[in-house]
Amino acid sequence: MASIAPLLSILLMAVLGIAKSPLVSTVARLGQEQKDDWPRIEHDHTVQACTVLTINGQAIETAGAIQAIFDDFEIQDDVWSTEFSQYAIIQIVGNDRAVLAKTHESLRLRGVKVVHSAILPSDSAPLPQGPYFLHHGHLHQAYRLYPDHAGAFIVSTVPDGNDGFRSLDAAAYGEQYPDALTVAVPSRLYYTKTDEKPFSGIRIAVKDIIDLKGLKTGASSRAFTALYPVKKETAETVQHLLNLGFVIVGKSKSTQFADSEWPTCDYVDYHGPFNPRGDGYLTPSGSSSGSASAVATYPWLDFALGTDTLGSIRSPAAAQGIFSMRPTTGATSSNGLVPYSPKWDTIGGFSRTAAEYVTLAQALYGSNETYHKTFKNPTRLIYLTDYWPVKDETSQKLFDAFINKVEDFLGVTRTSFSLADLWNESRPADIDESIDQYLNHAFEWSANRDQWLGLLKPFLQDYTAKMGKPPVLNPQRLESYRKWFYEKVMPPSEDGYSSSIMILPWTTGEPAYRDTYKSGPQKFTGEGFFFYNVGPYAQSPELIIPGESESHFESLLSGDLLVQVGTTPYVSKFTGSVEQLPAAAGFIAAKGSDIMLADFVNKLFDYIGHDVKPTTSIIGQSSDEL
Repeated sequence: MASIAPLLSILLMAVLGIAKSPLVSTVARLGQEQKDDWPRIEHDHTVQACTVLTINGQAIETAGAIQAIFDDFEIQDDVWSTEFSQYAIIQIVGNDRAVLAKTHESLRLRGVKVVHSAILPSDSAPLPQGPYFLHHGHLHQAYRLYPDHAGAFIVSTVPDGNDGFRSLDAAAYGEQYPDALTVAVPSRLYYTKTDEKPFSGIRIAVKDIIDLKGLKTGASSRAFTALYPVKKETAETVQHLLNLGFVIVGKSKSTQFADSEWPTCDYVDYHGPFNPRGDGYLTPSGSSSGSASAVATYPWLDFALGTDTLGSIRSPAAAQGIFSMRPTTGATSSNGLVPYSPKWDTIGGFSRTAAEYVTLAQALYGSNETYHKTFKNPTRLIYLTDYWPVKDETSQKLFDAFINKVEDFLGVTRTSFSLADLWNESRPADIDESIDQYLNHAFEWSANRDQWLGLLKPFLQDYTAKMGKPPVLNPQRLESYRKWFYEKVMPPSEDGYSSSIMILPWTTGEPAYRDTYKSGPQKFTGEGFFFYNVGPYAQSPELIIPGESESHFESLLSGDLLVQVGTTPYVSKFTGSVEQLPAAAGFIAAKGSDIMLADFVNKLFDYIGHDVKPTTSIIGQSSDEL
């Protein structure tokens, strides 16, 4: 196959009706796609939208058959539309005149105005079928351009033709979305899943602390972006996804250096993304909030990657009503990340459905052995009374109903106990502190380098010099906790299977708004021991399960099937109306059982209900309409 030369210019086809939306929409021609062995197509227009069709030795016999192909294109793809069907190019290997003539006739009867043929040499691979632009005799891929009206992206990306990326320097929506980036997505018709690329064509966004070749990694810092050059390599985990066929469409916003920041008072260099749930002014939460916002808002995006050090994936997913998982510590490579702490950083992703999350989990953490592996269900459901019940009665009713469904599905009754009491009863003999006291500084002393340089390093030196031995600090404390956890709380996994799972609440029923002002920025991240420490301190995976985007509380009370966890009503201080707040919970399983946990949640949601839809954005425009 001949090489595909990049075309640096971008031709915007604006307000031409080449889109699925009645809005001012745009399709772009990006990159020269025509191969050297492709014949030049002569035509009378500077730019022509067209459809490429392939025939393999057998004619397309009728206009109805042509229409069926076009109907299938429109169902599969958000780039192709009927405006591409006025001009067709038939590509065929060999020169079977009868087949070409019959297919031409069928296209004419269907109403296609212009038909060209491209006769390819026998050793040539055809172009993928689908929408293209014909420009000065050459074909170019068509990209659908979407507005990032949620402010989820920091840069929109397109391939640079050299296994890397470049930014899409185009604004297509003018005064309608004056501050919105434009995100380009290629036609889904260009991609075919194969054994080598089982996830071909799946669209994904990447958090902007993860390297992409050809682009800068900005970590949401203008100074950091200005100082360092473009990256020469793509992060190892992302390259793995690219090798499997994923298509990257942009980099999503992060808090600065993935630290703890509250939107929007702590966001100085860039504005925080919007959470589409509720009244549209709820906090997006957490450093992976841009990735979560993109998945929660845009149906044209399949997945987004984030990172979780101490809640940065789980918290945005809970706040924005989507699925996510912090994986087992070390489940993926962290090469190519702006580090918070390599001992704690993990890469995970976001999806709108449980089934889709299994797909992402297999790509990120799976292997040939796990792709078709069947896992039996857990046999024990742990319910920690330290965190249950939540204070809001409406939320707790939703949670209770959901947990009842989980018990029904598993055929077990929850095992209730206090983690703190169990620690006091069974902690190591040389420890006399409560679990809260013992682990109060475990994360911050382990992860915060400034504390190490300014406090712990001289402290260790002074203590050792005076006492003749080093002090027992948190790496040992964390190891003590992990050993105790897998002896007393849940058994370790065996061959990727966890016999126990734990459920924790991730929402309280109280809205948290994006315009909240604090007395000052947070000094330290991770002080104390809370529900979101339980899993990471054990290095175990935790998968967030969201509530539906509409209220199911009334139907729940009337005895109808609960859909996911549900939502709780609140009166918005912005709209004055009753809005719906997602309820979310997290399932924890033993270290190393990531695929099994995703598989369990998928089977659970097959049993109890539906999945999450993208919802209305803050600007009042349904993302389904774009």
